[in-house]
Amino acid sequence: MVFYYIYWICQVTMFCTAMGAGVATSNENEDEYLTQKEIILEKSYHGLIRENETLVEITPLIKVDEEKICNFRILKKPYHEIPFEIELINNLGILKARRMLNCEKRKSYHFEIIGIYCDGTPSNTANVHITVIDINEYAPTFLEPSYVTEVDEGRLYNEILRVEASDKDCTPLFGDVCKYEILNNDEPFTIDNEGSIKNTEPLSHKASHNHILSVVAYDCAMKESAAIMVSIKVRRVCEAKFVGMPERIDYMSGSTESLQLFPNARLDLCDISCKNEDLIIHASVALKTKHISFGCDRDLSNCTSSYKMTDLLPQGAEWTKELNYDEGVEPIFHFDGSLGVVVPDYIVNHYDFSNNAFSILTMFRHSSQSSSNKHVKEHILCSADDHKMNRHHMALFVRNCRLILLLRKNFNEGDLNIFSPAEWRWKIPEVCDNEWHHYVINVVDPAKVDLFIDGLRFENSVEDRHSNPEVIDDWPLHAAHGVNTSLAIGACYQSSENRLKHGFTGDISEVKVNLNSILDPVDIKCGTSCAEHLLSSVKLKTNKNLTESTNTQIQANIQMNEISISAKTRHEIEQMMREIQYINIKLRPTVGRRNIEVRTSLVCKNESSLRLPTIETYIMVNEPIVALGVDIGTESIPVRTTNKLVSYQEIKLGVHILDKIYIDMLSKKRTSLTGKNHLDSCSVVVFPSLNPDHEDIQIDGDESLSSTMDIKTNINKDGVEMIGVDTIHNYLNVLRSLVYSNKKPAYYLNRVFKLSCAQLNFQYKSAEYTLTLTVLHPKQMMFKSTTAVPSSTFPSAANIESAYSLNHGFTGQDGNRGHDSKVFSYSLLHQNDVQEPKSHIRSIVHKAESSHLTMLIILVSVFLAILLCGVSVARLKNNQKFAERHQPCPKIIDDGLVWDDSALTITINPIQADAVSEDSSESENSDTEEDEEALKDGFAHINQLEWDNTNIFQQ
Repeated sequence: MVFYYIYWICQVTMFCTAMGAGVATSNENEDEYLTQKEIILEKSYHGLIRENETLVEITPLIKVDEEKICNFRILKKPYHEIPFEIELINNLGILKARRMLNCEKRKSYHFEIIGIYCDGTPSNTANVHITVIDINEYAPTFLEPSYVTEVDEGRLYNEILRVEASDKDCTPLFGDVCKYEILNNDEPFTIDNEGSIKNTEPLSHKASHNHILSVVAYDCAMKESAAIMVSIKVRRVCEAKFVGMPERIDYMSGSTESLQLFPNARLDLCDISCKNEDLIIHASVALKTKHISFGCDRDLSNCTSSYKMTDLLPQGAEWTKELNYDEGVEPIFHFDGSLGVVVPDYIVNHYDFSNNAFSILTMFRHSSQSSSNKHVKEHILCSADDHKMNRHHMALFVRNCRLILLLRKNFNEGDLNIFSPAEWRWKIPEVCDNEWHHYVINVVDPAKVDLFIDGLRFENSVEDRHSNPEVIDDWPLHAAHGVNTSLAIGACYQSSENRLKHGFTGDISEVKVNLNSILDPVDIKCGTSCAEHLLSSVKLKTNKNLTESTNTQIQANIQMNEISISAKTRHEIEQMMREIQYINIKLRPTVGRRNIEVRTSLVCKNESSLRLPTIETYIMVNEPIVALGVDIGTESIPVRTTNKLVSYQEIKLGVHILDKIYIDMLSKKRTSLTGKNHLDSCSVVVFPSLNPDHEDIQIDGDESLSSTMDIKTNINKDGVEMIGVDTIHNYLNVLRSLVYSNKKPAYYLNRVFKLSCAQLNFQYKSAEYTLTLTVLHPKQMMFKSTTAVPSSTFPSAANIESAYSLNHGFTGQDGNRGHDSKVFSYSLLHQNDVQEPKSHIRSIVHKAESSHLTMLIILVSVFLAILLCGVSVARLKNNQKFAERHQPCPKIIDDGLVWDDSALTITINPIQADAVSEDSSESENSDTEEDEEALKDGFAHINQLEWDNTNIFQQ
């Protein structure tokens, strides 16, 4: 049994072995077959397709052998849409989309394809990855249809609002917003690439309540979106302040009249919450004149000190002509440390300052930067030895920003071994603040010396009452025989070196001394008082003193250059502000600008003070000026009206209407002034207005005549307007170049031109000058040679013919005589406001009357001559008819009745014929039909001459 089982087990084992060998062989064959199929398709393919296309661009190409592969198949996955199909065309697998794809919905597709052998068996699979390429089919769109926001006026914002746009395109190039833009560039706003809008300048509610912006967005391919509106409303921020304050206030120098500064001042308190009984309003008006030469205009005309003092630095003196100075009413001398002058002995003859009372008055400006060495002396005035020695007897100088007076006693004025005050040193800030200051030093004796600065006596403080001024004692000068003193300005004379040393660096206006006496406080203050100051009629009416009491409503400082007012209501503060005035009593004030500063504050009870914005304006002091005088011709007496007569031909070619005009500045005494040679404007008004069809005013010569100047010329139908500050000479050049022309002068036979000019911002206007331009009609007249024929003679036809031939030949030789012999008598028919002189009019009348009488005599003579010839011929015919009356033939009788004019000649006056020819030639060149009709009417009676033969045969 055991062997039996072993047998069967061996059989089964052998069978399994045989079967396994057969299967192994079969698998090897199949693997070889499949390996041959795998090379048909690549492992993966990548494709690109645009949204607006259906063909897929495959990389690499799907290449197969059509003898082996007959078709392709896309392996679909569950729940996945594969909108593609594949075809076999020319050994290539072509992938196409069955519809237009949308990148915004799906950007890529993944699927597998297999090739189908011609025997129906499939090939190996290949992965296909297709990306949908985006096209820029969408423009950016904003998230909001419009934007509205509000901002406060007067502020600069980092960001007012932010706009945002999006793009539906699926790629960053087309789907991202890269730029924003404001289309209306005239608005003060800007926008960045993030859509943030901000203003470039503070906004004003008054200028514009609402700013409407048009904003667009761009994607990265610069495709533009539709514009949206961004409305930025400007909120009015009520800022409490004074309004109605002028930016510039003009003051005429020399008027010595007060001028209201703020006649329209109004205080805007906005919505400040403060009960009326708790409100206190403070305002101050300050006149800033530090930039004026001496801090302000000074009026020294009433100061008695100016007459009794000796001027050591006069303008135009022989010893000061080498100095550098600015000319003016009060000259300014410039010293650079190396200049100085010696006063002649006849001005101050070796005066002994140490033994007599005296006063020194000076005005100078000195800077701390003038000298870096603290030990350098800068002398203003110095009295030193004139030879041999260098002793300084008296000196006033600056050292280390201290004003120092040196006064040494002589050797014979006391004990040589006793000290006495010799030097006074004042430490004051005015010496080195680079501002003008007025200094007066009164010396009664060496024990009593007083200093006055800007009219005020110097008073030292409690802390330095013993050190300011610092008084230095010294011995008297040692004896020196035969040595006198030399007085110098701006330096000190060093006799041993024979030159000036220790010079002053700065500006000095005046140096004066009063010998043997001192100036009293009244004279000192008079020399420092300002001629220009502020005042208020409220203060003058109440006659209140200038105090610093807080109970008063209006007060001023001592210098009268600052006024402070206070009130509890807005109405009161406005009324007092309107009453503040400026006045300058100096006859020749300094021309220029004076700054005005207005400060205002509000105080509510138990609350802090609110300071309102400071208002800055200025007063412009202008040069004095008188009214203009517009004169014509070369006479000194002005002519306000003139009549000008012109002919047709002249006015057609153009007439200089103001060729003889001149403009001059005249004072009240009719005297010409020089220096005031500028005008602001001139206007030439035409009445009636010009007809642009045939009338014109032009500037003769170079059309850019006025453009090269500061004059802007505007020519219209109402006349000529010239504006711009320029010299009278330039205005005259333009006025004298104005040419008026009229192509149809018969339409308007006279024109009125009115000239007026203005000066100083149109404050002064000239008298009006009127020019009447009269157009003269041409009238027929004889030549001067024919007017000499006696009117009582009746020339025959032969004489008339010979006269015509003679005159005709003469006219051919001198054609201009006929034109010159015309009489223009239009002024007899039209009376103007301004006529020619009577003598001129009378001559025109006489010529016209004589020409009419001569013409009438000639016409009567011609008519009688023709009539006599006609009667003679008629009688001859009548006699012939009577002799032939008995002839039998009627035909001959009828022939005798026929008028025979072969022997009749009608001769026209040659003067008339010449006038007709000349006038007709003029009418051909004329553009008006009126001229031709006037000439035809003048000779209408010639064409109306008809023969009446009814009485010829009457005996």
